[in-house]
Amino acid sequence: MGDSTTRQWFDFIVGSVPTLSRLYLHNNGKNGPHMAVDMENNIDVHFRAHNSPYVIEDWHIMADMHFLSNSIDDLAGKPHTVLVLNICAHYTSFPLSYYAYRVSLLKRAVVALLRRAPETKVIIKTANTGARDFFRHNWAYMQFDRVLREIFNDLGVYILDVWQMTACHYNKADLHPGPVIIKNEVDILLSFICPM
Repeated sequence: MGDSTTRQWFDFIVGSVPTLSRLYLHNNGKNGPHMAVDMENNIDVHFRAHNSPYVIEDWHIMADMHFLSNSIDDLAGKPHTVLVLNICAHYTSFPLSYYAYRVSLLKRAVVALLRRAPETKVIIKTANTGARDFFRHNWAYMQFDRVLREIFNDLGVYILDVWQMTACHYNKADLHPGPVIIKNEVDILLSFICPM
């Protein structure tokens, strides 16, 4: 659940795992919700974009846009459930206090999820670097990233740090990093999900 950088992970996973079949749910291609299933191995992968603020160029159906805290409240959770959360890029034109409030709502939903299903793995994806416009820039992302880490610090969830991966890579800085970086990020994600 999150923004387009999390959708990049969904697209990469679906494109890399030959047994996953994408289901077309008759919605906007960018925002989802999206779903892919692997009937043979009993795997399903979902993507849901967070609700406003969500700055996009294309149209979208507001009924498909849910607040992530509400979506988390709808999850049953279980030992084989993995929840990945990402929230940053679309909030940089808002005060830091508003972002902290929204992240605290996510934390409350995650705490409730872990109470009812403590075996659920929760992974928080940090912000990418590479934004270069008036509303989105790395300085704001760094401030938001610090707030995100502080709020989820004592919860026992995984923090997947992609900040360094996108800042230090030889690829051109881009808010939506190239395939080699996405592969590296997903590799780290899978190491959290399936540790050796």
